[in-house]
Amino acid sequence: MPQLDIDLLEDFLFFAFAAFILGFGDDENEENVIEISSEAHLAEYCFTRSNQLLAEVRLVSASSSQLLN
Repeated sequence: MPQLDIDLLEDFLFFAFAAFILGFGDDENEENVIEISSEAHLAEYCFTRSNQLLAEVRLVSASSSQLLN
């Protein structure tokens, strides 16, 4: 059983060192990508929703002007 513990420790150290060398766990770049994509999605949603609301305003104003005439 002690040999198994040493093998697990060696495997852990190997993958931890490889992750350190390759930069895994550096969440700063991943956070930037997530932040930029979420901001882009929110901007697109806001733009689309604004256009939909403007179209609804035009439709309501057009229908109300026809009712008054």
